[in-house]
Amino acid sequence: MARSRASRATTSRTGETIDAATAFVAAAVAGITLFLPVAVRARPAESSYQLTDSLNNVPRSAAQAVIVAVLVAVAITTISRPVLGWATAATGSVAQLINHLTAPRVPSADLLTTQNYLDAVCGAVVLGALGAVVLHRALPAAGFALGGISFFAFGGLAQMLGINPNLSAVSETPPRWTILAAAALLLTSTVRNRAPVGRPEPLRLNGDLPLAPIFAAIVLAVVVLATTEWLGRLFSKAPDDSHVVAIGIVVAATILSTTAAAMLLPGRDGVGVYLAVCLTAAADAVGYAPRPAWAVAILVALAAIGIAAGNRTPSISIAIMLIAGIAIFGITGSASGGRAGFVVISVVIALTAGYCCGVARPNEASSGVLAIAALYLPTVVSVSPTAARSWHGEDPAHNATPAIAALALAVGCAFGIMALCRFRARGS
Repeated sequence: MARSRASRATTSRTGETIDAATAFVAAAVAGITLFLPVAVRARPAESSYQLTDSLNNVPRSAAQAVIVAVLVAVAITTISRPVLGWATAATGSVAQLINHLTAPRVPSADLLTTQNYLDAVCGAVVLGALGAVVLHRALPAAGFALGGISFFAFGGLAQMLGINPNLSAVSETPPRWTILAAAALLLTSTVRNRAPVGRPEPLRLNGDLPLAPIFAAIVLAVVVLATTEWLGRLFSKAPDDSHVVAIGIVVAATILSTTAAAMLLPGRDGVGVYLAVCLTAAADAVGYAPRPAWAVAILVALAAIGIAAGNRTPSISIAIMLIAGIAIFGITGSASGGRAGFVVISVVIALTAGYCCGVARPNEASSGVLAIAALYLPTVVSVSPTAARSWHGEDPAHNATPAIAALALAVGCAFGIMALCRFRARGS
């Protein structure tokens, strides 16, 4: 009997490890899908419009993906049938693979934009369905979070996946082999998590479809997208203008929309959304310069350490201070820090991203999905001319304004978290 129990425990641990690995790979591939345009092919000078249009499309597809991911997570959670979540995630991954295999060599930017939207929807389905079934299980949840934040190591990922820093030589993103790997793992976990033969798993509904998380996703995504696109248009018309007032408006709108989303979520689940929004802006202020491919494993391992530290000793104050420190580095150190400074800040970003995941710990899976998906939304920093020139592989002169905006956003989110914790009792 004791041997039988030990065998079942070993099998359970093995299964959890497999699901955690699946969650990590699938979330990482979905993250790359939302972080980069689907395909940018090297062409003569006339392709510059195609490149620009594809990059401009990324924030819109990411905003769309936030809403789709939360909608899928809510639906899967309401049905309360884990195998359906795994199957839905696998279907989304297979659909993405088909999109990459069958899409023709697109002759125009318009068709490329459509393909990018389809890719974003597939990535969102994977994130939403996967989050719904793993975020209540410790090890798979850690794998999901780790995959979701792995895009912070984008510079190293770019080297490992053969992505040119200026995106002009990219045949497709993410590469087909990564999508194939994610699809194969998701299909394997779907089979592994199916109901035992002869004992079909009953379909259980937990009541009406909860609309609050969906409204939260819509408010956050729409407001952030609308205000950042407005700021981007201002910069495109007058790139040499500081646009300080407009930047302040975007920062305020982002804080308000994040607060509205956080208040719509149950209990203190909104903490994760606050941390995601200000962390992404701070990381954008530092930039995504190329790193050696081997650095990816180190940064992912550091993020895993951060998750473990956040789970063991969670502190929202420490998380906010770390984010503020990243933004301050963007203000004072990113221009003169050199290689050593960039290595140090890369380590800090990886640890901070992981720590924030450990600190957030939402009670509802849909809240966790919203927090992870919010990482891919545009920020007040990402629409600045400095960020745009970095995307095109240029080395722009240092400008502290975007990093100052990121710091202001972190401070505003800190006050928002204080208000949330004051009005929402722990565990409510």
